[in-house]
Amino acid sequence: MKHPLPIPPHPRDIDPVSLRLFLAAVEEGSLARAAARENIVPSAVSKRMTEMEEAFGVPLLERGVKGVQATPAGQALAGHARVLQQQTARMHREMAGFATGVRGRIRLAASVAALSGDLPAQIQSFRRAYPQIEIALEESTTQQVFQEVLEGRADVAVGSDFGHDGLQVFPCGYCELAAVVPAQHLLADSEILDYAQLLPYDQIELNRDNGISAVFKQAAQQAGVARRISARVSSHETICNLVARGMGVAVVPMYLKPRHASQDIRFIALSGPWSGTPLCIAVRDLEALPPAARALLAHMGAVPKP
Repeated sequence: MKHPLPIPPHPRDIDPVSLRLFLAAVEEGSLARAAARENIVPSAVSKRMTEMEEAFGVPLLERGVKGVQATPAGQALAGHARVLQQQTARMHREMAGFATGVRGRIRLAASVAALSGDLPAQIQSFRRAYPQIEIALEESTTQQVFQEVLEGRADVAVGSDFGHDGLQVFPCGYCELAAVVPAQHLLADSEILDYAQLLPYDQIELNRDNGISAVFKQAAQQAGVARRISARVSSHETICNLVARGMGVAVVPMYLKPRHASQDIRFIALSGPWSGTPLCIAVRDLEALPPAARALLAHMGAVPKP
């Protein structure tokens, strides 16, 4: 009774070192020279070649007094081995890229105030410096962008510097604020205003929690005066449009002034602690931050460059 031939091991059992030694043997035409090239003893190379032939179930090398040469099966394997070596080298390059922040994806959450400053330009310059890093940007309220990072839905948040318990923060700029009033308003000729001077008038603000509203809610509480909110709307652009129609006064980022130069409204700088809001970058854990995100922080000057 004939015994069935043993099933050869699956080719996936062939490790990269064996393939590298096989290529060295084919290219050098000698097991001894392959061993010297790879800094290994010849007997170990010979053992590896025998194991590969047993794994594939075919002879790969013809051995002679003058050395070795690939069989037809060996020539085919050599072609595959070279492709695998190229792919492995590419894999290592790409992984090294991820490790150094050259490649990757950053989930960035930013508030309206943050997007009013230098952040868009910083994002663009970062994209030019790291074209293989994708930035997924989402705009939300200051409270929400910090919550996104805290709960792991974003890697980095940029917003007004408050309400970020449990996060590591780094300063990254300043959002200058302005009172905006109708051109015919009693305060329209003022060069500078204290926020308390706006409190007697109807105010328009965003219909969601945001850094600016929180700052001025606190200011009104300190002044002991209740704010009179005449409208809550979805954007600062809409606030300016309603101010132009005489529905109230408001506080908005100063960067909006050039966009509304044609409207009959005045932008007036604010004084004291209410003249603007500092901005910060927030992350949950700097040490655990993905390399690409850390590269962004370095680009923005929040942490030293590697």
